[in-house]
Amino acid sequence: MQDRRNYVVFECSYCEQMFDSKEKLYDHVEDHSDAERGKEEPPRKKQAKK
Repeated sequence: MQDRRNYVVFECSYCEQMFDSKEKLYDHVEDHSDAERGKEEPPRKKQAKK
């Protein structure tokens, strides 16, 4: 008899990379969030432009 296991995979909505656990996905998505935060200007610089 063949061993049939159900595997759940989780996909990153940013880059479509696949992960075998939510924890790994969450850790990966944090990297995307950190990168996006690095692109933003600090709030005081945004206010100075007004």
